[in-house]
Amino acid sequence: MKCKKTEGPLETAVRLLAGRDHTVMELRRKLQRKNYAPDEIEETLEKLREKGYLNDERITECIIEKMVAENRHGVRGITGKLNQMGLQISKEEVREKYSEESEWEIACQLMRKKFQSLDADTFPRIARFLANRGFSSAIISRLAEECRKHQ
Repeated sequence: MKCKKTEGPLETAVRLLAGRDHTVMELRRKLQRKNYAPDEIEETLEKLREKGYLNDERITECIIEKMVAENRHGVRGITGKLNQMGLQISKEEVREKYSEESEWEIACQLMRKKFQSLDADTFPRIARFLANRGFSSAIISRLAEECRKHQ
């Protein structure tokens, strides 16, 4: 029978990071759930930052690139996802990597893919769909004009 060795917060954090990158907030929450002392958690997070294992800026860049490449989300959707993960970022910072024209093209692609008809009767469904994906009201308004033209 093997002896069960208890892990400290650093070992637990490294094990978690071996699976995937975590934000500081995510890792802090996971360590708190394991009932480590707050000072041990903060010390562990600081050590991991110093060694480069914990880098919120790198994670932010990767997530933005991934979500832009997926062609499924607007700027608000990307910003919301990042903020949920504890990565405080503004729409303007996302906009630097994701132009309004790109967002418009993606919204058009999604609309054509998801909806057969592009008319005024279908538009409320289209607007909800795109709003739930995080597209701006400006983009949705432009699409409303396009739907009116198709009547």
